[in-house]
Amino acid sequence: MTTDERVDGTSTSPSASASTTASAHTNTNTGTRSRILKIALSLMSQRGVDGTSMRDLASAAGLNVASLYHYFPSKRELLEAVLGEHGFLPVRTANPKPESDPTPEAKLEAVLTDIMLSMFAVEDFVRLMVGEAIRAEATARTVGQDLFAPFQESIEEWVIKHRPDLDEQLGAGPLARLLSAMVVGVFVLHEAGVMSGDGAGDSDLHAEIQRRAHEAAKILGSVATRPV
Repeated sequence: MTTDERVDGTSTSPSASASTTASAHTNTNTGTRSRILKIALSLMSQRGVDGTSMRDLASAAGLNVASLYHYFPSKRELLEAVLGEHGFLPVRTANPKPESDPTPEAKLEAVLTDIMLSMFAVEDFVRLMVGEAIRAEATARTVGQDLFAPFQESIEEWVIKHRPDLDEQLGAGPLARLLSAMVVGVFVLHEAGVMSGDGAGDSDLHAEIQRRAHEAAKILGSVATRPV
């Protein structure tokens, strides 16, 4: 007999049953792996890689240590997977949405606000990457370089397209490097707890980010209007 009879009277072939079982097993493994990476990102961003043991991670994930090593044979491979899984900065410089018929300063303020909010949307990832890069962790530094190069390029392209006056006066490249450093600096200030909006709530952080973006846009606007 080549089929297995089911309770409802229908039949399935052994190969079909095996395929379904294998698919379910794969989905379970994928789900478990993603869950481990999510928990690892949270723990590592708070404690650092050295301060997060595989035993701690296994406990937080509800696994035994042997099961964790089945997915990630070493902490190095785990870190690489965490950074690879979340290795993106959701920069949205192409379509900022300031007020209707915005001034040049309002355009820049809107895009800077958008960039910083994008960074804070993946705060755990950025905290981990920056922290480990400062500790000279090679993988984090490589990921950082791969991420911030296009990040900076996107700002440069936006300046050329939307603020040619700043490109002419200051140069899009140097300005993009300056703004990238400012964005990272704001993140570090927030993590250090020295921004005036820290400890209050998301709405206050949003307001503080907008204030920083407004200040930068205003300063650059005044530079651009000066005679050469």
